[in-house]
Amino acid sequence: MMRWVAVSVLTVCGAFGITAAAQGGIEGPFDEHALARVGADTFAVGQGRTVEIRSWASPSRVVQSLRGAEAFVVSLAVSPNGRFVAAGDKDGHLIVWEIASGQLVFKKYAHRFSVWSVAFSPDGTLLASGAFDGTVRLWDTATWIEVGLFIEPRLVDAENKDRAHMGWVRCVTFSPDSRTLATSGCDGYVRIWDVDSLRLRRDPIQAGINVYFVTFSPDGQFLGCVNNPGEIRLYRTDTWEEAVRLRAERVSGGRASSLYVMAFSPDGKRIFCGGFSNRLEVWDVGSRAMVSEHAGHSDSIWGLIVFPDGARVVTTSRDNTIQLWTIGN
Repeated sequence: MMRWVAVSVLTVCGAFGITAAAQGGIEGPFDEHALARVGADTFAVGQGRTVEIRSWASPSRVVQSLRGAEAFVVSLAVSPNGRFVAAGDKDGHLIVWEIASGQLVFKKYAHRFSVWSVAFSPDGTLLASGAFDGTVRLWDTATWIEVGLFIEPRLVDAENKDRAHMGWVRCVTFSPDSRTLATSGCDGYVRIWDVDSLRLRRDPIQAGINVYFVTFSPDGQFLGCVNNPGEIRLYRTDTWEEAVRLRAERVSGGRASSLYVMAFSPDGKRIFCGGFSNRLEVWDVGSRAMVSEHAGHSDSIWGLIVFPDGARVVTTSRDNTIQLWTIGN
C-alpha cells in the first residue's frame, strides 16, 4: 500500500543563497531507474509491470496506469510531443503506449536482457534502446520498425557481433539536433555515434570505472556524464575534449560515493545529480562549485527529472520512494 510521507527539510547554502524544500515522499515500491517527465506538471514512474502517470500537484494520486509490460519496468522515456511513453523491462522487452488513450501501440522482445535505457530523439522520429547485453538499437517511431544497430568494431568476435559496449549499457541519449547519439556503460566508456551512418564519430572516451549516465546540455555545447568514482565530467561537443571535471568529497559506508544520475537545468546553468550518498546535489556550472546538497532519501538516487521551470525536481531511489523537491535561488 502506498503512503504519503510528510517530510520537512529545508537546506540553505549561504554563499549562494540556494534553498531547497523536500515536498515529501511517496512510498512505493517504485523502480529506482524508471522515471520520466511527461508534461509541465506530470511525470511517469515505474511500479512493477505498471507505468503510472502522476502529477506534481497531487503526487500521491495515480492519474493513469499503463499496463502490458512482461516484466518489471526499469527504464522510461516520453516523446517530445508528449504523445508516447516508452519503457524497457527486465526481460528485454520494449513497450510503447499512447498516453492520451492508454493504448499499447508496440511491444517487442528487443534485447536479450534488461533494457536499462530508452530515449526519444528531440525531433520525435527515433527511439533508442540500450540493454544489459551491450547492444544499442534504433527504432522508427512512425512504424516501430528497427532501423539501426550500433556496433563497436573493436568488440566484435565470434560470439558477440552486435555490441556497442562491453557489457551493460547504462544510458542512451540524443543530442538536441537529433544527429548524434551518446551511450555509456559499465565498461567505463562513453561512445559518440552518428545517427545517420550508425558509426562512431570518434574513439571511445574513457570516462570513469563505470559511467552510469550521459546527457547533453540544452544548447548542445556540452555532453555531461557521471560515474564511479563520483565525478561530473563535461565534454565540448565541437572537439569532444574534456572541459570540466567536478568532484565532491563524499564518503558513504567507508568508501567514495558514485554518482548515478544527472540533469541540466533548462537554462544549462545548473547541474542536478544524485547517487550513492543518497543526497540531491546542485552544482553551478559557471563557478564549478556544488552550491547545495539535500537529504531526503535513505538509499541511493538513480532517477532524476527537472521540470521546465528549473525549480521543481523529482527523484527516485533504491529506497523505493519518490521525493519531490523545490529548489529556490
